[in-house]
Amino acid sequence: MKTTNLTPAQIRLALWDTITRDLNLQSVSKLILLIIANFTNPRSRTARIPLSLIVLKSGLHHSDVNRQMAVLETSGWVEKILVPAEAEQRSITLYNLSAQLLRLALQQQPDP
Repeated sequence: MKTTNLTPAQIRLALWDTITRDLNLQSVSKLILLIIANFTNPRSRTARIPLSLIVLKSGLHHSDVNRQMAVLETSGWVEKILVPAEAEQRSITLYNLSAQLLRLALQQQPDP
């Protein structure tokens, strides 16, 4: 099926469905992936979400989210982007769902 024919709602639903039903992960990892999916732009397929927003939306401690993000990145479910900051400031880390996860979710969509 061509993914260009999917509406934004269908893309988001495909992501939610794959994360909740098909991935064999701990509930905390699934929660984090669902948060990122909620912020993923269905057209660009990127979220560019900072760790602080994931912490805020999940209600988890920063250290717990940080630890889970490392696991999700190593497992290939999320990708991080380092954005250079202004002089004398730390760079900002933003997260997206991985291309692998996006492909998995969108390949499983039935033809209309």
